[in-house]
Amino acid sequence: MIYELSPLFTYNLWGGRKLSKIYQNKNNQYGEAWIMSCFKDMNSPIGKGKTLKDIFLKNKNIVKQGYKGNFPLLIKLIDAEDDLSIQVHPDSKTECWHILSSKPSKLYLGFKKDVNRKKIEKSLNEGKITKELNHIDVKKGDSFLIKPGTIHAIGKHTFLIEIQKSDDTTYRLYDFDRVDKNGKKRELHIKQALNTINYKKLNIVKKKTGSVLIKSPFFTVYSLKVNGSKTLIADKKSFHSLTVLSGHGTIKTNKQTIKLKPFTTIFVPSDEGKYSIIGKIDAILTTL
Repeated sequence: MIYELSPLFTYNLWGGRKLSKIYQNKNNQYGEAWIMSCFKDMNSPIGKGKTLKDIFLKNKNIVKQGYKGNFPLLIKLIDAEDDLSIQVHPDSKTECWHILSSKPSKLYLGFKKDVNRKKIEKSLNEGKITKELNHIDVKKGDSFLIKPGTIHAIGKHTFLIEIQKSDDTTYRLYDFDRVDKNGKKRELHIKQALNTINYKKLNIVKKKTGSVLIKSPFFTVYSLKVNGSKTLIADKKSFHSLTVLSGHGTIKTNKQTIKLKPFTTIFVPSDEGKYSIIGKIDAILTTL
């Protein structure tokens, strides 16, 4: 059996209105839509009062045959109306970004040159940390792998899909001195961040276009384009997660048919076997 996943939303100080309009035809301010999640209390609904976590705990083989751990991945859509905080993740979190923005935007990613802890502490104290970072102009279709220890931030006016290990640990170094509606600054995690950062220069690699967008030890992300019909196979090695970026159509198995439209997310369990995508579809496919 395959499952259509419903999104879960988070309010973020830097968030925009795009996600609310996509899913709810409303104008709420959301920064993130968690579109595949078994993370703590953010469990993707699958209809009739059930969640993805329910079926996972009942049968962990939906991830891959013989799987024993926690649910491995978390997938989000992120709408950044403003810059996110300058941040870093520990070894428990590898992630990637695939840019969906329709207008020019930017990322902060890694250091321009080798630095050391003392220099970064000084830059933080002076509010000049962004001057040490690579500023990358991005366009729709660009993909980036962000390894643990890489200092980074999503820039304003960026819309993207983020695939990551199922860990939401983030250490914030700098938040542009913003305050929330109560006049309070968000918590920073300077010591943890400085202990985590890779201080070496980062050579930026934009992943080339093609069917494989990102390949890491933890997940592989594919660009899936269908114009007519395409048959795929979810074997014993991994589930498939499919998120439609544009177009309309259907996904079919021997027993089910689900309509597809922009930003529909489908979970296909491991060993489901053959299924077909019919229509004109541009999508992101994620596997282990």
